[in-house]
Amino acid sequence: MKNARRSSSFNPEPRSAPESQTAHPWLETSVYEPLRQRTVQLVKQSVDALCKDKQRVSLATVAAKSKELDADGGGKGISESAILDNQEARAYYEQYRSWRGSRQKRAKPLAVRVPAQPPVVKPGRDEQRVRRRYLRMGKEMLVERLITTERMLAEQRERWLSQQDEVLTWRLRAEAAETQLQKSKEKPGV
Repeated sequence: MKNARRSSSFNPEPRSAPESQTAHPWLETSVYEPLRQRTVQLVKQSVDALCKDKQRVSLATVAAKSKELDADGGGKGISESAILDNQEARAYYEQYRSWRGSRQKRAKPLAVRVPAQPPVVKPGRDEQRVRRRYLRMGKEMLVERLITTERMLAEQRERWLSQQDEVLTWRLRAEAAETQLQKSKEKPGV
């Protein structure tokens, strides 16, 4: 049963320290430490070269530049994950990176109650501002607003059709009255 547990891909028992550190401490000094220092050295060289050339400093550009500058490693360079996993290299990269992140807090979604009828829309409104407001609204709020707008549009169309029917009826009556008036003028005896 113990062997079945080891072959399982999920082992719920946490390990306290990596086996490489506890089983072979000599690896730390003779292998891992020089690799960490190589990573730090390549990151510093790459970042400095990118800054000197006034190029963007990102994980991708640092990794690419390290491949150009890595003469000892045969042009192997370093990977983006190596930069992120090495604390000293990561700190140096973050100090010079082009991307600074958002300093502002994200806007909270609007918790506005949807009125029974949306407000009157002005033709010259600032559509970018309206777009930002809509993007901050939650999905439920937008769905309610859309349904209300569609209902109002359908009601407005029905009113318009009804008015057009009424206009047509009055127009036909007017034409009929005008025709009758013309006929009465043509008869001399009346």
